[in-house]
Amino acid sequence: MDVRITIETTFDNGEKRTHQLDGISRPYRVTCPDGIGLRLEDGKRVVEQIQRAILCDQVEEIIRESRVCPDCASVRAIHDYRTRDLDTLFGRVRVKAARLRRCSCDARSAAMPGGPISPLAYFFPDRATPELQRLHAELGSRHSFREAARLMKSFLPCHPPHHTTVRDRLGRVATGLEKSRRASGDPAEALPKGGLTVFLDGAHIRCRPEYQQRHLDLVVGKIESRNMCRRFGLVANATASPGSRMREELSDFGWKPGRLLTVISDGELALPNLIRNAMGGDGQVKHILDWWHISMRIRHVEAAVQGLVQIPGFTGIPVLFQRPAKSLRWWLWHGRARVAETYLKGLMHDCTRLAEEPLAVRTAAARVQARCGTLYTYLANNMESLVDYGRRYRNGLPISSSRAEGSVDDIANARMGKRRRMRWSPKGAHRVAVTRAAVLDGRLTVANRKRAA
Repeated sequence: MDVRITIETTFDNGEKRTHQLDGISRPYRVTCPDGIGLRLEDGKRVVEQIQRAILCDQVEEIIRESRVCPDCASVRAIHDYRTRDLDTLFGRVRVKAARLRRCSCDARSAAMPGGPISPLAYFFPDRATPELQRLHAELGSRHSFREAARLMKSFLPCHPPHHTTVRDRLGRVATGLEKSRRASGDPAEALPKGGLTVFLDGAHIRCRPEYQQRHLDLVVGKIESRNMCRRFGLVANATASPGSRMREELSDFGWKPGRLLTVISDGELALPNLIRNAMGGDGQVKHILDWWHISMRIRHVEAAVQGLVQIPGFTGIPVLFQRPAKSLRWWLWHGRARVAETYLKGLMHDCTRLAEEPLAVRTAAARVQARCGTLYTYLANNMESLVDYGRRYRNGLPISSSRAEGSVDDIANARMGKRRRMRWSPKGAHRVAVTRAAVLDGRLTVANRKRAA
């Protein structure tokens, strides 16, 4: 059998035009299982021809309608024609684009900067459709740039992209995301109900050798309210003012100056300070130390004490060591940090009394002292960030930065982790982090829909 495809275009003025595309031949006597239905290569060829026919008609209509001056309704003369290659999701189309002379009502002449008007430049500023740029950015944020180019070449009839093209378009999309601002009528601009909570964590990615440093510090996290959430990622070395970037993320989410922000992170002081710098004194920051990190340090003390009392040569009373270690978690869970510090001091003091014990006991006691000293220092440095975790948990409030650690896996490790064996520049890592966060939240599709409209 033979299949013929015809396209009929109807313009706004009532004119009709017919395009005859290449047909598909499927002789029955030579048909094999691979020839049943529409194959991938046939689909690429047909879709590419449809795209070319539709785009050429659209360009012709755009130029015809743009010749009418919107101010005085006079018809503008054609200055010249130029050939343009437009990249689309379904192939590269070469069109003949006209440039128009400026109308007499316009104060600027053709000799001034800007010269003739190009109607096509408004729709294709980068000579590529927004959908193609969005797909390049999304695939580039999920896979390596070479793999993204290979995937598009395998499944789409678009012009085979180079990996540097995917990288550059991802960079332009990331820059556009940072500069974009929601319209005042956007429903997402409404003030989130309840307070805002910011979960922060950091990740280390390999840096390119010419930047004279081994790793880059990538800050990732999530901003949450009662019914909304937003991921973000940034590299401090890639921007002159990380605080300003963070303030933009908070403002886009709906934060207003003067509102209280709750920040949950580990004991790294740079993370809550980033939020304080972003707010610039326009509000209060309540920092809460992540419970998971506290619990892990308590677990290290409990394991060290358990190893001490199980040594055959231990002559002390086990309950005097085990009971303080087990009660640390309860006191800290209920916000009694001072009591927990007293128990730690007592536990370290009891370990000093084992100086005359055998070598194995002294070694285990020194290990307990070291673990207790680490926990004591950690609590002392973050005393103002300790809260009543049990009360917050019973009230349904977050007490852990696990959401931020999940963002580390989604944004950093999945694309820029050590197993990828890639090295990054600060600007490149920042752009990939911004784009990948937008892809995961679905913000990249929304931004490009608005641009296309």
